Amino acid sequence: MCPVDVPCFSNRSIGFPCKYPQGIFEPMACPHGFYCPDHKTVLLCPEGHYCVTGQFEPTPCEFLSICNVGSIVQRHYGVLLLVGIVDVLLLLVYAILRFREMKLANSQHLPSPDAKTIDKDFIVADGAQVGTELVGVVAGQSGGDVEIKNNISALTAGFHKGLDGRDDLQMNYEFDGLSLTLPDGKTILQGVSGSINAGRMTAIMGPSGAGKTTFMNVLMGKVARTSGTLKINNSVAEMRTFKKIIGYVPQEDVMIEELTVRENIRYSARTRLPDSWSNKEVDDHVDAILKALNLSNVAHKRIGNVLERGISGGQRKRVNIGMELAAAPLSVFLDEPTSGLDSTAALDSVNILSSISRLGLTIVAVIHQPRVEIFESFDDVLMIAPGGRTAYFGPVSGAKPYFESLGFLFGPASNDADTLMDILAGRGQTTADVPKANLTANHLVEHWNQRVQSFERGTPNVSAETSIDSMNKIAKLRGASFIRQIGLAHNRSVKQQARLVSGFVLELFIGFLSGGIMGFASFGGENLSSHLVEPYTAISTASKTWFIGMYGMLVGIAISLASAPAGVKVFSEEKAVYLREHEAGHSISAYFIGKNLSTVYRIAISSAHFVSLYVLLAQPPIGTGTQYLLLALNFFGVYGMGQAVSMMVRRENAPLLAVTTSLISGVLCGFGPQLNDATKDGYVFILNIGVNRWMAEAQFWEWAAKYEHVFDEMILENAFGYKKGNTTRNLLVMLALGFAYRVLAYLVLLLTLNSGLFRSIWAKFGLQKRSKPVKV
Repeated sequence: MCPVDVPCFSNRSIGFPCKYPQGIFEPMACPHGFYCPDHKTVLLCPEGHYCVTGQFEPTPCEFLSICNVGSIVQRHYGVLLLVGIVDVLLLLVYAILRFREMKLANSQHLPSPDAKTIDKDFIVADGAQVGTELVGVVAGQSGGDVEIKNNISALTAGFHKGLDGRDDLQMNYEFDGLSLTLPDGKTILQGVSGSINAGRMTAIMGPSGAGKTTFMNVLMGKVARTSGTLKINNSVAEMRTFKKIIGYVPQEDVMIEELTVRENIRYSARTRLPDSWSNKEVDDHVDAILKALNLSNVAHKRIGNVLERGISGGQRKRVNIGMELAAAPLSVFLDEPTSGLDSTAALDSVNILSSISRLGLTIVAVIHQPRVEIFESFDDVLMIAPGGRTAYFGPVSGAKPYFESLGFLFGPASNDADTLMDILAGRGQTTADVPKANLTANHLVEHWNQRVQSFERGTPNVSAETSIDSMNKIAKLRGASFIRQIGLAHNRSVKQQARLVSGFVLELFIGFLSGGIMGFASFGGENLSSHLVEPYTAISTASKTWFIGMYGMLVGIAISLASAPAGVKVFSEEKAVYLREHEAGHSISAYFIGKNLSTVYRIAISSAHFVSLYVLLAQPPIGTGTQYLLLALNFFGVYGMGQAVSMMVRRENAPLLAVTTSLISGVLCGFGPQLNDATKDGYVFILNIGVNRWMAEAQFWEWAAKYEHVFDEMILENAFGYKKGNTTRNLLVMLALGFAYRVLAYLVLLLTLNSGLFRSIWAKFGLQKRSKPVKV
């Protein structure tokens, strides 16, 4: 009988081998740190190699790894060194880009547009109606007005080319009985009729909730009307057919805040102008817009936000307008372009719009509480009474005489626009002989309907067939190609990420820290022990397969925490942006693909930071390339899961839900509940849709591969139900799941855009903003 070796028994009971065999006849696996070419020879593992338990020959260490004599595992510094080099290069690139940006931002002037862009002789010689009108308007003006007119003249060349030389092409609208009734039976717009003509600026006014924005949305086709007809240039048509040559400026300044003024406008121009335009032609057009809107001096400044100072509120509003002028449209609709601005900035914006309308554009704007100079800058006004009904529609100059004829009083020092708003709200002052019943909105609407012919304004005589065909032709040529839009969306997103450097650094740090924690928790060294192959099973140590299985789960959890919030932010911060761009004709598919391509670099670098400390401290006996692919594809999958979640819920709820979902997916990797139990009980599909289930299986068998002739593979397989030899398949499945999550996100995106759900959310957001008091 061999004496009882208490230390050996203790080691075996917790999964570690004995240092020496228990008796001269007890067989023993080749110890770690050594290799055994045959059953009689035990050799020390040489330098540059490592040897785990039971090896016949030493395993060469990978490049940039340290393996001293007798090494059990390799200490790999290669990924850590590579990550350090990449970080230094990224820091240098960021410093250079930041220096260039600051240099441009500090410059006060852009190069002047091409001489032909603003040359008076070019405008007149070309016979452009737009140009000659403008020259006539400029004559006799002085001061700020002349400067505005001269700046606007720079736009003529871009619009001339954008309209294929058809300077006479205009959009005139004639509508009759436009109405909208909600599914619950409530009518919020009823019987609005009239015409809106090119070269004129039309205001839409009314009390809050009267239906101003509803009318605009119905007119533009954003909301399907329940009755009424619309004619464009004397031909029955719908505006959505021409959305690529119609601009819409939302009340909120929806734009990428990390980009500069010029970058936002140029992106809009490059995606919406014909693909045949050269980059120089687009740049000249953008420079002309910047000049026309008095934005040249801030062209290279970032938009900014509440936390990061950028341009002023008035400048943001003009950028908002410039993004639509970039498309060289025939019509521009604006939702409260003066809201949130001080009176001076609001007047500047309206004066610019008025001058732009003289280019032959149709300008329609919802305005709220305008000062008298702003009100008088408009040519026509549609006054909507509560309930979405017309109280007046005609020239601005005729509004005051019309309501005075009804007995309403206008104070000598009062703002006529404010008085008109009071009248619509039922609080107008009248002469003593006017009955109180005449103050109601119903009376105003009835009286207007009786006298509607008094202000009849005929639609210009335009050949319907010719103009519609020409506009269809121009609209079909608008927009960059699908591939170019992908590239533009990709480049914009990369630039945006470079500007959000603090978030990127934090993500890298969290990945680095998470990998370090996972590596430190493994204690390094040889972490796998199991039952020896027959006939040596009886002298096996206690199995530690549970550790490798649990480790797969913990790594999945760490990756979920490190990458799910970042995946959410890919799209959740830009919902209003891609809604606006989608409605302007930008391919949502190109945008989605471009954004995803831009995240590939981020995923690759973040996962590399995780791997760098993980492989150094955990020291898994797995090829570094294979280990990186397993972890990087896990990052890729969790990113996709975060995108899908962000499309389904509100922005503020998305990070928490994405982390929770990915954590559940990480836990359900086959460790507990075990994969074989899930298969037997019929719910294995729940595990299979999680990316970590496939990583855990592949990592388990890659870890066990070095023990092929040492541990019983049947016992290893039965431990959790993981199958051997499926690493390549599992990598492909992980890749496929990452794409599947993104396809799901894309389908939800299309659903929300097409169903109108997203529009209602955006409208509610806009309504909340409108409820705040503004000064105009």
